[in-house]
Amino acid sequence: MQGYPNNALNPAVPFTYEFLGKVFDEMIDLFPSAYIHIGGDEVAKGAWLASPLARKLMEKEGIEGTFALQSYFLKQVKQMLAKRGRKLAGWNEVAHGGGVDTAETLLMAWETPEVGIELAREGYDVVMTPGQAYYLDMVQGEEWQEPGASWAGTVPPAHTYGYEAEGDFPEELKDRMKGVQACIWCEHYLSRGYFNRLVFPRLPAIAEAAWTPKAKRTGSVSQPSSRSAQNCNS
Repeated sequence: MQGYPNNALNPAVPFTYEFLGKVFDEMIDLFPSAYIHIGGDEVAKGAWLASPLARKLMEKEGIEGTFALQSYFLKQVKQMLAKRGRKLAGWNEVAHGGGVDTAETLLMAWETPEVGIELAREGYDVVMTPGQAYYLDMVQGEEWQEPGASWAGTVPPAHTYGYEAEGDFPEELKDRMKGVQACIWCEHYLSRGYFNRLVFPRLPAIAEAAWTPKAKRTGSVSQPSSRSAQNCNS
């Protein structure tokens, strides 16, 4: 991602696990959370397939393709965390290629709302953070001067405020949805004004959506003026 096509740790290199063990040990010392978020998203199709060590491992374990190898890798990671008394959290791609044991696994569904429902059907606990509503780096309006990315479409504050993540879930799956999450990705941010323009007012809108039933939401959220967009770009 972001111009780095070969950025995944190699599961066939023994030092990978030594490195991860040291990272996990330090994280556990620093953070009391029951979960450790291990990422697991956006592994490039074809990753590892040019590695002789990876090919040897795949042949030994009967693994075919990048995502089956990813599944093998993340199962080892989950075991490492379990030995340290922690649970695995990660992005929705953790379920690819066979995934990991759904017990004590928490996945963040970011690609679409439908992904979260499918993960719940597979038995995973889910945090809903779809780019179409809860990614704060998405553009808020159609005007040319509006800052932000657009891969998930245009996400105005009113849409973010009105989105009801739990409402997408069938009744029998609602216990699998454990919460919502707002995301902000800052690698392209040029100023505090740019940041503020994208984060507010959508962040408090998400907070209210998380703790207030939809029927009791009486406020409204309006689109910031184009003048403020011009100011943040100046």
